[in-house]
Amino acid sequence: MDISPGKLVETYGGRLFGLCVHLTRDRDAAEELYQETWVRVLMQLDRYRPDRPFEPWLDRICVNIYRDSLRRQKLRRSLPLPEDAEPEPSPYPNADLRMDLAAAVEKLPEKLRLAVILVCYQGLSEKEAAAALHISPGGVKSRLSRARKILKEALLDA
Repeated sequence: MDISPGKLVETYGGRLFGLCVHLTRDRDAAEELYQETWVRVLMQLDRYRPDRPFEPWLDRICVNIYRDSLRRQKLRRSLPLPEDAEPEPSPYPNADLRMDLAAAVEKLPEKLRLAVILVCYQGLSEKEAAAALHISPGGVKSRLSRARKILKEALLDA
């Protein structure tokens, strides 16, 4: 595997940015997380073990940086969103259902939301998600099961 910085960004950049967007739900924050992740990856590249898959290692770094930022945010006061803030209408069919699902995913507890994002949105296997989250594959499976139950109830009530 070519581990030159340019090749890594070219190969994994789009997928990593998608993860950042899913995690932060904000383009500016996603760009910041994306850049911070690549800086950390490049600083720790000597710790990467080439006998292991690169993507879970990259995801783990990104998720850890995201979690650290959440901890810092909890220490600061957060400003409430304006009440008149409306999401932009979607040009896609079934947009209402997708928006309901996206809203329900956002309301999940953080541990469940991370599992859903990594497996359902990013396409990681349960084993890869487990590596990124530092839990067992059974833990990912359990979190996904609980998330599905909560999402099902939320969508049926909507």
